[in-house]
Amino acid sequence: MEGQAGPKWRHNIVFGGMALILVALGVRLWHMRTVYGDKARDMVQRQQRYVIRIPARTGNIYATAHNRPVLFATSRQAPTCFVDPSLLEDYEIAEVASGVGDALSVEPLTVQDTLMARRGKKYAPIKENPCREITSGQLAAIKALKNQAIGVEYQWVRGYPCGDLAGSVVGFRMRDGKPGGGLELSMNRHLTAHDGKREILVDAARRAVRLLPGKSVPPKDGNHVFLCLDAVIQNYLQEAVSASVAQYGGPRTWATGVVVDPKTGRVLAMYSVPNFDPNTSDRPGSVATNRAVIMPFEPGSVVKPLFAAAAVSEGVVNWDTMIFCENGLYRPPRGGKITDHGKSYGMKSVIDGVVLSINTLMAKLGGKLGNKRLHAWVTKFGFGQKTGIPLPGEEPGLIRKLKDWDTYSTPRVPFGQEMAVTSLQLAMAFSAIANDGLLLKPRLIDRIVDPEGKVLYVGGRKVVRPLFSPKIARQTRLIMQQVVERGTGKRCRMKQWTSFGKTGTAQIAGLGGYIDGAYTGSFVGGAPVDEPRLLCVISVYWPDRSKAYYGGTIAAPFVKQVLERSLTYMKVHPDKGIGIASAATVR
Repeated sequence: MEGQAGPKWRHNIVFGGMALILVALGVRLWHMRTVYGDKARDMVQRQQRYVIRIPARTGNIYATAHNRPVLFATSRQAPTCFVDPSLLEDYEIAEVASGVGDALSVEPLTVQDTLMARRGKKYAPIKENPCREITSGQLAAIKALKNQAIGVEYQWVRGYPCGDLAGSVVGFRMRDGKPGGGLELSMNRHLTAHDGKREILVDAARRAVRLLPGKSVPPKDGNHVFLCLDAVIQNYLQEAVSASVAQYGGPRTWATGVVVDPKTGRVLAMYSVPNFDPNTSDRPGSVATNRAVIMPFEPGSVVKPLFAAAAVSEGVVNWDTMIFCENGLYRPPRGGKITDHGKSYGMKSVIDGVVLSINTLMAKLGGKLGNKRLHAWVTKFGFGQKTGIPLPGEEPGLIRKLKDWDTYSTPRVPFGQEMAVTSLQLAMAFSAIANDGLLLKPRLIDRIVDPEGKVLYVGGRKVVRPLFSPKIARQTRLIMQQVVERGTGKRCRMKQWTSFGKTGTAQIAGLGGYIDGAYTGSFVGGAPVDEPRLLCVISVYWPDRSKAYYGGTIAAPFVKQVLERSLTYMKVHPDKGIGIASAATVR
């Protein structure tokens, strides 16, 4: 009996042990399912899913020409290569890196480093970044490798069909799609696209089985931005400013130009030299800088009509008030000396002070106004404040606080010293003379439209503040017409249209005072006189003095060129029969 009981006893022990093991496993499975079930299930599901990103398209930027949209910035689809390292065994890495490198003309070791760095990932873009497109020949070579770990996808790549036209205004995007400046940066929240995704179920070999319903998110393209810029007028401005720089420029020269519709505040063209093509990869900061809004300069005599109009508005003088100009040399009380650059004037009217650009007369107007009123008018003109144009990096200019002005400032501010302004600020201040007295906010964005065509925003005329009465604005415009007809701005005189304008030749200040031989030549002009349709400012900073540097020479003829070509393009009826305004007409 004992011999028979032994095996039975051992059998019971084995059976009992197995039962205990099964119970323990059951408890463990129950515990794992209770505690880790959701995580484990998610992990398995993630291994069985493959997420495909669906790139969305960044919005377009449009200008206009002949009342039709013109593409300034758009996106096109281009092929890029990627590798899924998770599908490769370790021994396959070098072979795939060699094949991909040869196909794309990339160093195989570089590809191998990329794959090893993303060894645990499912996506490794090749050719430095995912927005670096490949050629048709490279695309064929990639497909010829016939490796399921190597893929080709199409991404949206930014392009600029008009090249360097308004390059510093439009800006650019970097290879990773991020904005790098200009409107691409300032309007990015409107232009930005939001990628979609598609999830698919895959088998153990990562082959697609089926699309997972409810897991896909459609891409959302960016909105389109329509500008007030006119591509034709923009081209006219670029050619004119570039021609001036080519003829009169020196090693330190830069230049700016702005064209606006003075009635509405629409910015029709904006340009600065040096310029750049957003399609190129070489975009140093100095080239991509939009100097029309970023680089303030002392304006010089170009601002004389503004301060003369201010003095008349304040009632301290009339247009025909006669002022003694000290025969060309004026020594203000505790204010150094002011000259008229070799000219000797005696008694002259305020009108002559503007038309002949007499520094001594303007200095005495400053004394009649006084610093408090002068400073108030500088502020009213919008100097020392940003215009609010939607471009990055706009500078407010440089206007010292009133408490820092002294008797040296009083006679010099009215002829454009001791302050710095931008070309855009000048254009908007003089637009008030052209539109019967209102300072307007510059309008660069015409409208914003979503991908389905729904209009999300429409820009409109915005008045910042009144500057002058309509009467004084018109009087000032007629005096500026005399500047063109008989004064310092004769080189802006046109055959078919009347025009008005003002020259400016300002010394450039350095750390120790004004730099010998360094000037900024400017001209602001508009046309026609009676109903101005356009206003243009061109400024050339530090031209070659041995060639020319006066604003009447290096800027006025080029403003004339822009105005004539633009008025012809706009089919504005010639008005030359109006004639020259007289002092009596002004009064």
